[in-house]
Amino acid sequence: MPMKMERFNEILNKLMQMEDAEENLEMVPLYEEALELSKEIYGEYNLKTLEIYNNYGGHLRNLGLYEKAEQILRKAVICARTVRGKEHPDYATTLVNLANLLRMMKQWEESETLFYQALALYKITIGESHFIYAGTMNNLGLLYYEQGKLERAKECLEHSLHILEGKAEYIIPYATTLHNLVDIYKKEGNLTLAEETLKKEIEIYKEQQYEGTVLYAAALNSLGILYCEKGQYEKAKAVMTESVDITKKHLGESSDAYKTSVKNLEMIQEKLQEHKIKSNHEILQETLKEMTTASCAQEYNLETAMASARKVLENSPKVVETGFVKGLDLCRAYFNEVCYPLLEREFANFLPRMAAGLIGEGSECYGFDDEISRDHDFGPSFQIYIPKEDMPVYGERLKHRLATLPKTFQGFGARVESQYGDGRVGVFTIEDFYRKFTAAEGVPDTLSHWRQIPENALSTVTNGEVFFDNYGEFTRIREELKKGYPEDVRLKKIAARLMKMAQSGQYNFPRCNKRKEYVASRLALSEFMSVSMSLVYLLNHAYRPYYKWVHRGLLDLPILGQNAYDKMQRLSVLSLEKDSREMEWIIEEFCVACVEELKAQGLTSSSEAFLLAQGPEVLKRIKEPALRNSNPWVE
Repeated sequence: MPMKMERFNEILNKLMQMEDAEENLEMVPLYEEALELSKEIYGEYNLKTLEIYNNYGGHLRNLGLYEKAEQILRKAVICARTVRGKEHPDYATTLVNLANLLRMMKQWEESETLFYQALALYKITIGESHFIYAGTMNNLGLLYYEQGKLERAKECLEHSLHILEGKAEYIIPYATTLHNLVDIYKKEGNLTLAEETLKKEIEIYKEQQYEGTVLYAAALNSLGILYCEKGQYEKAKAVMTESVDITKKHLGESSDAYKTSVKNLEMIQEKLQEHKIKSNHEILQETLKEMTTASCAQEYNLETAMASARKVLENSPKVVETGFVKGLDLCRAYFNEVCYPLLEREFANFLPRMAAGLIGEGSECYGFDDEISRDHDFGPSFQIYIPKEDMPVYGERLKHRLATLPKTFQGFGARVESQYGDGRVGVFTIEDFYRKFTAAEGVPDTLSHWRQIPENALSTVTNGEVFFDNYGEFTRIREELKKGYPEDVRLKKIAARLMKMAQSGQYNFPRCNKRKEYVASRLALSEFMSVSMSLVYLLNHAYRPYYKWVHRGLLDLPILGQNAYDKMQRLSVLSLEKDSREMEWIIEEFCVACVEELKAQGLTSSSEAFLLAQGPEVLKRIKEPALRNSNPWVE
């Protein structure tokens, strides 16, 4: 027991240090260990265990791990009720922790009930002037805001602010309450007050040396959105970039906060690009107008005007006038002409252990790129793949040397990476490249593993082109993956797609149309189209790509590809109000075609057109007993 106690105290001290440094992701396994040790040392119903339950649950909530957080915090409520009783403020605090989580999970009714229980208990124990009471009132305000009850939200938040105002020890809670009022001011149309409030909050964090914290990042995120709404895109980009960097560092890429801030930054960058193009266009038009006017008056310096116009055009997005060049063709030529000679000169001893190509995320890897897609992650580039054991030998030297290659090629500018574009090109170990997408260093060796890999991830690692592979291992893995799913997994997925096609397209779509519930109709149609296109890929022993390329990719599939492409295109442009009958016919025609293909592949002996009957038929062909007897809906 002394050794366990020593380890327990060591973990608690480490957690305090990591919390101060906001090393959030690394704290989860330590919390898990601390909780188990506390139960062993003190028992499950003990104040120390309660403290860890609350801290751990709150930590999981902040990381966006809601389901695990709910498990922990519901246990915390039982623990608090047992060791403190229902009349103690610690019990109220535990209720608030759970209420905040349920608010984030949109379980609003139970969340509101728990908040009011806690407020009633705080009122008779610690009083209404306590900052904990103010904090709970603040969180209740957030609940009402999320429900769209703005007046009640504002009332709660301003009540909280009144309690905290002027109290130096409550300055940070005061700042966070200011933050929560910003969106209400924006909803009211008072952008000036919203901006003033955010700047006041940020100034508090600076004064209290809170720069670089998650709270500071959240304030910057809101300010960036506000600047964007006001058309101040450069200022928006600057503060949002800082917010993204801080959030990634402290909460990690899997957190909701990071994902949201990244989406916000991408939106701002798009707005900024649109603004620049529009501005350049307006300047050019004005210049040409001046030229025309001056020409008529014969008083304008034509040479000066043309120089001004050329300057604008030079700063505008370029269009290649010699014909469109596909990104994969550009990258292959760049590798062969620029990179490979360097490898032969300086890395000849290691060439037998290398492979190179362009594979992965990006429309150019599918050959789907066009002029529009060149606004990000486009330009001369490539990937080199080496064995894991080679990386410490020459990998870093290879990376450094490749970084010195020319960034431009054949008139194309350097590759400009988007927020999500980092890490798509360069030097990779073979194992790391595949692990990134499939969680396996090679070909998955179990049906369970195969089932867990998203279809678009497998599509990603089998697209593009290998320029050369002297070592052979990269291509060996790639060719195995390109064979498609193991047959039992393919059949399980086909069965699930058939069931959902029947439910969404053949059953719910016409019923929703009859009721004139057009939003529900559109959702049902969208589900039908999505699973139908997925089915076509599976029937072709292929993987469905990322959603925006699913329809385009159908044209490359010999089995039902053109049929599906045409029908999905038609369904997408017809009117629910005017053409619902035709849409229902198209759905039925496609389902009949799918049944014919199932019969051709020996996956069913039934001619039943209602696909709900076909899912179980396909399941019968699965060899693995557990998979064969599983729920046909689930995949």
